[in-house]
Amino acid sequence: MITIETFRTHRHSRPNIVDDPDILVIRRGYRVRLHGDRNAQTWEIWRSINVARLHALDYQSTQPLVFTGNSALLLHGIPTWSTNSCVEAWPRQSPFHVRPYPAVHHRRTVVPGTPVISRKMPPHSIVQIDGLEAESPIDTVVRLALNDQPRDAFVATCMTMHALSKFDRFKLEDSRRKSERVRLEMLKELDRYAQHASYQRAHTIIEAADGGCDNIFEATVLWIVKSLYSGNVVTQLPIPTDDHIYFGDIALPDLKIIIEPDGRTKFGDSEQEVRENTGKWLTRQHDLTNAGWRVIRVRWHDTDDLIAFRANVATRLGIHHLPVAQDSLRLWAVPRPPSEARIHGPHKH
Repeated sequence: MITIETFRTHRHSRPNIVDDPDILVIRRGYRVRLHGDRNAQTWEIWRSINVARLHALDYQSTQPLVFTGNSALLLHGIPTWSTNSCVEAWPRQSPFHVRPYPAVHHRRTVVPGTPVISRKMPPHSIVQIDGLEAESPIDTVVRLALNDQPRDAFVATCMTMHALSKFDRFKLEDSRRKSERVRLEMLKELDRYAQHASYQRAHTIIEAADGGCDNIFEATVLWIVKSLYSGNVVTQLPIPTDDHIYFGDIALPDLKIIIEPDGRTKFGDSEQEVRENTGKWLTRQHDLTNAGWRVIRVRWHDTDDLIAFRANVATRLGIHHLPVAQDSLRLWAVPRPPSEARIHGPHKH
């Protein structure tokens, strides 16, 4: 676990602070040292830097701020599509103008710079997290569904439902009941903005999201599937065979198709582990095929070109010739080019 040590610096600060390469410049007057980062994953380092940026903005601001959108979900510990999204907050007094954050040069990685945005829409519900104020996850999802691009909003909605419901595939009935309660809370909050130009699209995003997605990769694949197919789609579907009960990550029961995003788990570090896990995987594939299911496996790198990936999924599902329902069409929009780099995170292992 990474912890953050903070330094408020100025031009008369001690040289051992200013010149220490392990003390990272977040922005002028605010530096941090990360503890426990030596063996940390790259995504953990990026996350710590992004959290430090929020604390820096709060410290240097002349007015109270409430962090919103992706910044709020970062504080809540809920993963989103972006690994380095803009810093955003709602100011309690008046709009602020802050220069973008510079890139942060860690010994093992470089976290790109990112803009700072002053939001106009005030949160409805505010919580305290580590000394900072942030809007609630429910408020955040509604904000993103109304204003962000569909892919990002859909992924954030799935991950928020997953987190708030504490979704557990081995307690499916209870998890799905809790997930639906979270959805109803989101829709109730969304109804406060019934006159918003994007209300209908936001409503479709929240209705289509699913708390059964374990990670952002699964949520992204589900978004693609639901933008094409309006039939029954089930996450974490139990599939009994002669000797096992398997869980289909994303199942289309009417088509007897299971879509399984690869990369969530490694086959192992040793030759024996790889051999054993490969055997289990082949047995699973064999059992599901014998039970009448067709398994389609997709990889994280397939999503590098989402337009091509979507066309490929349509072809593999055999539905590329079918008309697309209006609700499905509302989910799809060509994602804008990312303004920030993406790195491998926990959702891909």
